[in-house]
Amino acid sequence: MEYFYEIVEWYDGFPVKAFIHSVGGFKTHWHNEIEILLVLEGEVNIGVGDKEYTLKENDLILINRNQVHNISRTKSDNMLLALQIDPSMFSNYYSEFAKMIFNCKSFIYGQEEQKAFDIIRHYMAKVVWNFNKKKQGFQLTIASQVYLLADYLVNNFATGIIDREKEEMNDKDLARLQAILIYINENLGSKITLNDIAEKEHLSYYYVSHFIKEKLGMTFQDYLNTLRLNKSFSLLLDSSKTITEISYESGFSSTKFFNKLFKEKFNCSPTEYRKYNMNVDSKVKSLTNNKEIYKSRTYLDVNRKAGLKKLLSYLQPQEIQNQDKNNYKTNVEYIFANAEEKGKHFKHYWKKLTTFSRASEGLRAQWQGQLKEVQREIGFEYIRFHSIFSDDMMVCNINDEGNIVYNWSYIDEILDFFKEVNIKPFIELSFMPSELKKTDEVTFWWKANISQPKHIKLWTNLVEEFIKHCINRYGLKEVETWYFEVWNEPDIEHMFWIGGKDNYFEFYKETALAVKSVSDRLKVGGPSITHQAIFDGTWLEDFLVYCSHNNLPLDFVSLHIYPESYESKKKVQNIMLRSKQGESQNQLVAEWINMQRIYFDKNHTYDTINSAKDMIDNSCLSGPEIHITEWNASSYGRNLIHDTCFIATFIIRNIVNCINTVDSLGYWTFTDIMEETKAGISAFHGGFGLINKNGLKKPSYFAYYLLSKLGKIIIEQGEEHIITREDEDIQVLAYNYAYFDDLFLKGDTSSLTNSERYLVFEEKPTKEIVINISGLEGYYKITRYQLNREDGSVFDEWIKMGMPENMTQEELEYLGGKVRPNITVGYLKVKGEYKERLYIPVHGVELITLEKKI
Repeated sequence: MEYFYEIVEWYDGFPVKAFIHSVGGFKTHWHNEIEILLVLEGEVNIGVGDKEYTLKENDLILINRNQVHNISRTKSDNMLLALQIDPSMFSNYYSEFAKMIFNCKSFIYGQEEQKAFDIIRHYMAKVVWNFNKKKQGFQLTIASQVYLLADYLVNNFATGIIDREKEEMNDKDLARLQAILIYINENLGSKITLNDIAEKEHLSYYYVSHFIKEKLGMTFQDYLNTLRLNKSFSLLLDSSKTITEISYESGFSSTKFFNKLFKEKFNCSPTEYRKYNMNVDSKVKSLTNNKEIYKSRTYLDVNRKAGLKKLLSYLQPQEIQNQDKNNYKTNVEYIFANAEEKGKHFKHYWKKLTTFSRASEGLRAQWQGQLKEVQREIGFEYIRFHSIFSDDMMVCNINDEGNIVYNWSYIDEILDFFKEVNIKPFIELSFMPSELKKTDEVTFWWKANISQPKHIKLWTNLVEEFIKHCINRYGLKEVETWYFEVWNEPDIEHMFWIGGKDNYFEFYKETALAVKSVSDRLKVGGPSITHQAIFDGTWLEDFLVYCSHNNLPLDFVSLHIYPESYESKKKVQNIMLRSKQGESQNQLVAEWINMQRIYFDKNHTYDTINSAKDMIDNSCLSGPEIHITEWNASSYGRNLIHDTCFIATFIIRNIVNCINTVDSLGYWTFTDIMEETKAGISAFHGGFGLINKNGLKKPSYFAYYLLSKLGKIIIEQGEEHIITREDEDIQVLAYNYAYFDDLFLKGDTSSLTNSERYLVFEEKPTKEIVINISGLEGYYKITRYQLNREDGSVFDEWIKMGMPENMTQEELEYLGGKVRPNITVGYLKVKGEYKERLYIPVHGVELITLEKKI
């Protein structure tokens, strides 16, 4: 590892940098910036000049300008917060600061003296928090905190002034030092002496010795030993060479000397260190290529939940709240529209499809009551679900003669109910009945079989007989309006499908042909794959090519979109491999669900749809419909954000942005009554549903409720608003959308708790909007709907109520009565134009309808 001068790269020129990382290697460097390191978890070795320290959790150290230092891991994992400050930022106010030397090491003091360092920890935590939130003007807030920190350091930890001649290395000295270091690095494996360097630089032995000690803060021999240890560290973790081979290749004179130095540095022998690190899943090696082995692990590679909680503990509770409750305003946004504008027609495609978990849940009275309410107030056209043929639907049975006979009773019951509430089935043809299964692999708590059929004809007979039964019961004309989707997420092999991509293609072919054999006008499609398969490979393109080359029916393409991925593809692959090897599927599903998630940017839904559209447009197929049959802000059915007002703005923003891109965008799911991993225990457990298990409507429900009131002609649309017209009526929908903050985007959930669920979002102020709609004349009824944390959020009301669980009927009725959007009604005679001013809090939505009266 080369010793180097680090040039700190600032974000947009801002002279403060804070980052959280885990040290996986060993690097020696120096820089012109002051650096404060705080250990959040585990322990690390830190060398400063010729001094060595071991820092444990909560310890901090300040490294002065141009101090040579190195950081290395011990046997334990670690997480550090680093704060780097350019001292020149104080030059206009206190020029002496850049010359000061600080002695700030918390670990040399006892517990009773830690309060002095808690102030430093407090400022560091505030800087990280504000970097994370990035609210408007966050640089000013951080700068003020850094100035206060600098003042505290000057008055409590300053011990001297850097000599003027040592303050900055002149160009000549820097060039000489660089030449010496390059020579040492290039000849590290050889015997190098100070005499060699002195002769090369045409200097005296004593001058070179003094020069290196002065500029590096350590002797020539200490520096040489450090470099050789660096190199041995790389070889230990990155090669299978013996300790003796590593010793000589690193330049040590003997293995005995190498072992002695290594043990002094790492408190263990090279053999012990290699053995330990190979047993922790080669953590360091897998993170980067060999040449970069010394770099720290990135933020995402750290198990940081406990560490981040530690960091946040340095803040006062009120400092991690929205202190002003967003009652401050930014610049006013003006929206102008003309009611007489021709505009553009659009379909309410968001009402095309809703979803629920599995067919048998639809047989329950409470579930049916919730869907009736959804249909009464919103009115979706189709409903999509899993497992119409699974064992709990009792379709397939074996008679005394050993033949399969079908029982359609439960299917009839649920399809009859759909007809009663005026919704059509979007039927996912999955999972495999036990009587037809090829193998025993299952998924979900209720054991959905994910295998192929033991004989494909058994499956296609089931599909054909099912469709024929439906036609006999509901009529051909009706069934031809339904959709038949072939399987669920076959791209996630061993989790939802056994057999690989090629086998799914063959399975799709046989199933699609079976559907069309009953009637060519029936709609069949797939492949029901996730967004990961679109971006990480050629799954979709290969499927489209297969269908085209085999002249297969593909009336629609179905996809699933969630704006998240997983921290480690290796862990995903490991789970799939263990599934293939027969490990308990329920355990693996639980691991899958609980894996740390990282999030894509706020445009992920729109970008994914358009990427898929490009693939479909470039295929040889003739314009299949595109249906997003699963979509949500998270694929985790216990993600606590699902109950918040954020989801309302997430739904509205994405639906408005994706107008005219897809035929449906099916939110997963309409209800919390689902049992993929058993039923949720808490009333607000982060379930997917628009409605919780008790029938209480979440803000997400009211997002669809407000969307359903829009007209069918768009006369104006912007970043966070849409204005529509229906006949002579006008509808204005505006919202204040705040996406996840940096920590949550990168997978940290330490700020997300059962009672506090809004700290994971970027900070935004209340939005002030001035609306001016011209071209209006007459008498109007003005209705205003306000949906925000104060109006229409059942979760926020539940918090105010005291978070009761196992609620009584009285408590449920109380919450149910409290949680609807606030509605105000007025009447106005409009002459030419309508003006309104809105103040929308973050995560808030407002709808204004202007209904023309005679």
